[in-house]
Amino acid sequence: MFVMFIYSSSDGKKEALSKKLVVVSPHPTEFMIPLIQEFENETGIAVELKNSGTSDAINEIISDSGTDILWGGSVLSVGPYEDYFYSYETPNRVDFMEEYADFSDKITCFTNVPSVLMINEDVIGDIEINGYEDLLQDELKGQIAFADPSKSSSSFEHLVNMLYAMGDGNPDKGWDYVDALLKNLDGVLLDNSSEVYKGVANGKFKVGLTFEEAAFTMLKAGSHVKIIYMSEGVVSTPDGIYINKNSSRIENAKKFVDFMTSKDAQRYIANNLGRRSVREDVIGASMLIPIYEMLSCDADRQEVIENKQKWLDTFTGLSGEVSDE
Repeated sequence: MFVMFIYSSSDGKKEALSKKLVVVSPHPTEFMIPLIQEFENETGIAVELKNSGTSDAINEIISDSGTDILWGGSVLSVGPYEDYFYSYETPNRVDFMEEYADFSDKITCFTNVPSVLMINEDVIGDIEINGYEDLLQDELKGQIAFADPSKSSSSFEHLVNMLYAMGDGNPDKGWDYVDALLKNLDGVLLDNSSEVYKGVANGKFKVGLTFEEAAFTMLKAGSHVKIIYMSEGVVSTPDGIYINKNSSRIENAKKFVDFMTSKDAQRYIANNLGRRSVREDVIGASMLIPIYEMLSCDADRQEVIENKQKWLDTFTGLSGEVSDE
């Protein structure tokens, strides 16, 4: 989908070229549109938007396809590709919470995104779900929505979450759980994150492993869903905004980063779009529980980044073994 800004000028062709920004993002379209429209109105910069899964979005940057910004994708998923990004520290970083300011200047934290489970209350029946362990119930076989973590940033976040939570802090000990969950998926592994939350919302699946904002959006839209914060612990990871180091529109890209991390934009995001701000001066949405009320599960950021491909390969190997049974 493309969102374009219309210009009228004496040299329209030249101005349109300089007043443009190409953005690739895995964010839900309904999340992005109001923010992009306000950015365009405020800056006069037209945004050409490419909407795709995180892995495809990263490839857009690696292939140097003329894309200026990757908007979205968790820092754990995108961190290994840091060398492809331009160094820029937004002036807004001084207002970030400490844990979100402590990043390389090639990564700008955008929002805080807890992993959650989402259930459809119309079809779940009397099955009780409070966390990961409950997903292994026989009654849920083939009724669980989960996307391939090699394609979806939010699913990779869940893979990290379950490895640490079910391994009691040691990810190497979490693979027995992952293997058991794969068996209960019964061969159903989705291609992208939107299939997860939409599939649960429309009743195709009873429960899904997704991210908080997606569940919030479905809830706000009137779907009969419920957000579950895993009783074993929740990994809450920021996603980011990343500027392509080969961008020919660096100044426009900087303006995008500054706008999206500004107090006004972050306040709108928190109040209306179900995301948690990275800024100290923005209060969270009333529909979401305070972060301190969920059991936190810590993941070692550097360990995750260093082991990302190894863990994805292990997951793919296990899913292949299950499908061969």
